[in-house]
Amino acid sequence: MGPEAGRVGSRQREVHFAKIGPPNSGVPRSVLPAWSRGLSWVVLDSRASIVGYDRPVPRKISILKALSKLLDAAPQPVYVLDGEHRFVYGNAAFSAWVGRNAEELAGLKCLYSASGELTGATELAAALAPPPEAFSQGSLEGRVAAIGEGGKLISRPAWFGRLSEADGESTGVLIVVGASIEHVEQQNPAEASPADLHQELQSLRGELGRRYHIGQLIGQSPPMRRVREQVRVASQVGGRILVLGPEGSGRELVARIIHYGPRGGGAAVGPLVPVDGALMDAELMQSTLTAFLKRQKEWQGERPPAILLKDADRLPADAQQEIAGFLRLPGVELPLIATATRSLSRLAKRGKFRRDLAYSLSTFTIQLPPLLEREGDLPLLAQFFLEEFNTGGSKQLTGFSPEAVDLLLAYSWPGNVEELAETIRQACGHASGLLVQATDLPATLHHSAEKEARSVAEPERIDLDTYLATIETELLRRAMAQSRGNKTKAAELLGIHRARLIRRLVQLGLAPAASAEEPVVFEPVEENVAKRPPEGN
Repeated sequence: MGPEAGRVGSRQREVHFAKIGPPNSGVPRSVLPAWSRGLSWVVLDSRASIVGYDRPVPRKISILKALSKLLDAAPQPVYVLDGEHRFVYGNAAFSAWVGRNAEELAGLKCLYSASGELTGATELAAALAPPPEAFSQGSLEGRVAAIGEGGKLISRPAWFGRLSEADGESTGVLIVVGASIEHVEQQNPAEASPADLHQELQSLRGELGRRYHIGQLIGQSPPMRRVREQVRVASQVGGRILVLGPEGSGRELVARIIHYGPRGGGAAVGPLVPVDGALMDAELMQSTLTAFLKRQKEWQGERPPAILLKDADRLPADAQQEIAGFLRLPGVELPLIATATRSLSRLAKRGKFRRDLAYSLSTFTIQLPPLLEREGDLPLLAQFFLEEFNTGGSKQLTGFSPEAVDLLLAYSWPGNVEELAETIRQACGHASGLLVQATDLPATLHHSAEKEARSVAEPERIDLDTYLATIETELLRRAMAQSRGNKTKAAELLGIHRARLIRRLVQLGLAPAASAEEPVVFEPVEENVAKRPPEGN
């Protein structure tokens, strides 16, 4: 049986029981009841004798030994974090599950995050972290993970029991881990809970690799799946690569992922030397490239240094000529990754960029989409940046309230992912609870939502008569121009009678009204119109 609720004691306090004995035994070997205040947890053996508890009184060594022996015999992984989220205990089943001695994790902070630079034991500690509300609620259920083969995170259900002092202050969390989860259905990111988004981030981290920061590559939209595949290929084949994208889309980040990615396994990687294209002239470009080639010759590693040419579309003409000359030098290898907001080949067709250099820099092009086109990615990205904030350790947040998610989705994000990242960092700093609320988000998002609401509430009125008159006026003008003022020919072009044309020209103010001396022209009667029967028949 899993965790159950009940009441015990003379005051009939509410408790939660978690069985940690053999799963198929008729009588559980031990039970863990957890109170929200006072005596927060007690361990009983199969004879209902107390062998451990967390009341702040001196503990006898024999009791601690009995408690440790009882937990170590449990087939389920069990571990404990203190009130500062530090790992303090793991039983034998826990060590077998994670493939690491529990003592190696002692003292590590288990921060609720699937982002940031996590490796080795710190990555495992993050995967084991319970949701922050586990430290404030009596008990709850959720999921934790361990690192399996190939770095893949293996998720399991878990029960979290809050441990507290007699005055109710939290002293930690006890976690009992269940069996493996074979399949978890993927939800719509806009409707997913913070816990679901956290699990998806963990899965993406295991899928994409953990050797570099992958923030702006997070997402399951078709454009981002395509970008990730292009980045994977580019990091393997090398060569000259152009990363295109709007401001704030993460062009430099992608360039660094390509260069420092796992193309050479554990090989030493040369530095990626940034060069600001907008600030270059011929002399500065020559000295920069000369110094780089000298440094490249001295490099002893398997993967040589490369140049990060930022804003290549803003290179002055003389700097373009200089770099084009270096690329044509015999025997010179110039590894280069360029970034730009505009297509170099299109600029070349308009005469705004050297054609030979444009094609040379655009051998392999990766197009980053604006955030507005990454449908469904925003909630996951927002959760990523929130958990990146968690790695700072100042406070631990779970996610966003539904109202906050609605505000994030309603905004157009002209600054793309970089604007989103900064917005989330500020909102996390303002948050006073476990969830980021709509009130924690900046005023810009609120104003945008209010403007959108007004535009929906007050749709623009369309005056049909005015609209049709505008179209008819334009058609009449075109017909008169094409017929060079000949009303008969204009009427033929429009498929109407001359009399009707003249009348509409006058009514729409395109011709003066007829004078009294001018004859009135009547429209002929249509031949196929049936004659009116004589009266009296």
